[in-house]
Amino acid sequence: MGVYSAISSFFTTTAPNYHGTYAVYRVFMFISGVNFFDADFMVGPLNIARFLGPAIAAILGTMSCMIHLHRYLDEVDQVILSLAAFFSGTELLIKMCGMALKRNKGAELLAVILNDRSYEEGPVERAIFVNYHGLARTLMFITIFSYPFTALMLISYPVIAGKLGEFLLPMGFSIPFISHKQHPWYEINYLIEVVQMLWCAIAFIGLDGPFYIYVCYATCKMEVMKTYIEQIGDSEDVEQQRGLLRKIIDIHTHVLQFLRDCSDFYQEIYLAQVFFSIAHICVSLFHVQLKLKNSSYGMLATNVAKMWIFCYCGELVVTKANEVCEAMYANRWYRLWRKDDLRTVRFVLANTQQKVGFSIGGFRFLSYDAFTEIMKTAYSCNAFLHNMLN
Repeated sequence: MGVYSAISSFFTTTAPNYHGTYAVYRVFMFISGVNFFDADFMVGPLNIARFLGPAIAAILGTMSCMIHLHRYLDEVDQVILSLAAFFSGTELLIKMCGMALKRNKGAELLAVILNDRSYEEGPVERAIFVNYHGLARTLMFITIFSYPFTALMLISYPVIAGKLGEFLLPMGFSIPFISHKQHPWYEINYLIEVVQMLWCAIAFIGLDGPFYIYVCYATCKMEVMKTYIEQIGDSEDVEQQRGLLRKIIDIHTHVLQFLRDCSDFYQEIYLAQVFFSIAHICVSLFHVQLKLKNSSYGMLATNVAKMWIFCYCGELVVTKANEVCEAMYANRWYRLWRKDDLRTVRFVLANTQQKVGFSIGGFRFLSYDAFTEIMKTAYSCNAFLHNMLN
């Protein structure tokens, strides 16, 4: 019973703040050397080596993908796996470099979240914070499960498919200029790929984690603001209503600035991620359609699920912002007779009509519509590949 209670309490969210959730992500960031938001990041020889060592290995791995592709250009499976590995490696490198260059901004955003104590203002605020922290933890568990599961599928495929005798590697790269189709180079390459994929899985968890925290925090603050907005006009106490309006303005100003900073931090990163995810989905789908028995199912499912989760998070912010705007219009503002108060309501109403969200390179926001366009583009590219093959 004690073990069951411990497991149940671990999965049940009771804390309104995000310290525990970030602590979990921080473990993955520390292990993979991408702990950008720590004060000692890249400080001292050991911390420099912890980041640059895996980063250089990832660069060399990405280059070896193209060499491997060129060497086995006549084998369709190897070409597709090499492209998939190249897209994954390049996406990871861009995300690492982008977050490393803007780490101060990311650390500031995270500090805002971790230092926020507005849930102490009342039981309603606390309940909202706990609810959205629960969502953040759910996304955390999904992320922790999905990436290692995909890595495990890729690592185990040659064994499960019985293709060890054919010298099949889990991914499309190998040590350049040395044939992996001989002993002991096959075993050495296999071991290198296992280590690389496990590191990539851990790094992706650490890199994606802060985004989910940012999303849940911004949405939580907008939900609190919506609760305040719905109370406008409910009381005849003028000072109480004016205090409510001041709270709404403060929260909205804070959320707008927070989301602008988040977009500035992520927009180039997610533009690259969308591009490489489209390419990855395209080649994985092509591989699945071309050959029923292959190792691309896990990569295809993971990339589709990953983009859906990111677009779901973006849609959450966009939808909540629209709900705030509708609530501002639908409340009992007409019960406020003072011109100053009505002028404030009009000001807030105008501001809540601004489009907010997580930008993809400044072109559009992450949303369900963006996910639809991503899938359409990936399928169109896939159809083009089939036409080329035919």
